[in-house]
Amino acid sequence: MSKSAQGLLWTFFGVIIISPDSLLIRLLNLTDYSLIFYRSFLPAITLLLFILWSYKRETVNVFLLIGIPGIAYAIFYAITHICFVYAIQYTSVANTLVIVAGAPIFAAFFSIFFLKEQPTFFTWIIIGVAIASMLTIGWGSYTTTGIFGDFMALIVAITMGASGVVVRYFKNKDLVPACLLGCVLAGIYALPFEIEFNLNLTQIVYLSLMCFVILPVPFVILTIAPKYTPAYQVYLIFLLESVFGTAWVWFVINEVPSINTIVGGFMLLSSVIIYTIIETRK
Repeated sequence: MSKSAQGLLWTFFGVIIISPDSLLIRLLNLTDYSLIFYRSFLPAITLLLFILWSYKRETVNVFLLIGIPGIAYAIFYAITHICFVYAIQYTSVANTLVIVAGAPIFAAFFSIFFLKEQPTFFTWIIIGVAIASMLTIGWGSYTTTGIFGDFMALIVAITMGASGVVVRYFKNKDLVPACLLGCVLAGIYALPFEIEFNLNLTQIVYLSLMCFVILPVPFVILTIAPKYTPAYQVYLIFLLESVFGTAWVWFVINEVPSINTIVGGFMLLSSVIIYTIIETRK
């Protein structure tokens, strides 16, 4: 199997893991800053253990070697985490995932300008289908009452696309330690505000699952996959989160999706599966 195919398959694995994230944010019922605080510092523990296990005596050196690209990636990483929480809190899950699905579009454009990578005609077709799918999902559910959350989701899409291009451009650099730095930056942002520490057992279980597995594992994959596969292809696969995330909300808290969501989700799922199969076989 080629490295490009491996990158796509690892990305699909990451989507499966991160898909319940939006649902858990809703179930936790915490304030914005509490969510940002826990979603930043707790995953940092997992990442630190992973880095210590992977690099051992070279741990300090790998942090020093990330350089300016690593700092840029960490900033994008922190912005992504902060704005995603705001988006989920201030607009619907469907709206958030619809807008965040624009990440591969931004990644494709950034790749054209900064990496001189020209997406194939077939890739542009899949991107077009993805846009049509997202518009179908969001049609009729878009509201102006959550405009702040929608804007935050748009920033997430931009920073995710930019992050993938940074990894692709500096693919000879190991930027996994930058994920840890990004978590710390996001956590520091939340520190000046009031944090809820009086958590019940259910919240502790949800936070543990979210912060020790659901967040760190997929974002490590997102940091590695663009080394082998163009960033816009990686984020095309991550579009599936909008389908799986909606399904989790439907099954667990009975937020039944509209017919638009079902039709758009089927279009998106089908196109991404076809794209993945063709690219993997190539």
